[in-house]
Amino acid sequence: MSIVWREALEVGDEGIDSDHKHLVDLINAFEIAVSGKIDHKKIAHILLGLAEYTQDHFKREEAIQLTINYPYYDSHRHAHRGVLKQLGAIVDLYAYHKDERERDKIVRDLAAFLKEWLVEHIIHSDLRMKPFLEAKKKKMGKKPSEQVNLITP
Repeated sequence: MSIVWREALEVGDEGIDSDHKHLVDLINAFEIAVSGKIDHKKIAHILLGLAEYTQDHFKREEAIQLTINYPYYDSHRHAHRGVLKQLGAIVDLYAYHKDERERDKIVRDLAAFLKEWLVEHIIHSDLRMKPFLEAKKKKMGKKPSEQVNLITP
């Protein structure tokens, strides 16, 4: 079953939310690609794109976290590194095995892992950024004159 994007998954930053939606699309495409007869050339292409995009997304997300002085930056970055390491190990395992049934099993397990990881990561880690993003927007989004107008009648 594909992941369905919903508003409850939005962290409140257009760039991060756009990245997350794209990751959902990539993971859904990967899941569809492994649901029937597996075309390993297509899988390899999707895997490469997924690994590259995930790495780029993590860089963007971590840069934003630094900008908003996110207090959980170190643990979040560590979690990102752990996922990249796991993803790399699975891709290496996939590349190493030449037996088609073993490769099929690896990619099906990977599809389940990616789906679970993405939803869990967004819900339990990324959504923790939301109040910090909102506070930064509030602080930076108002000009001093606008703040004065809010106070004076």
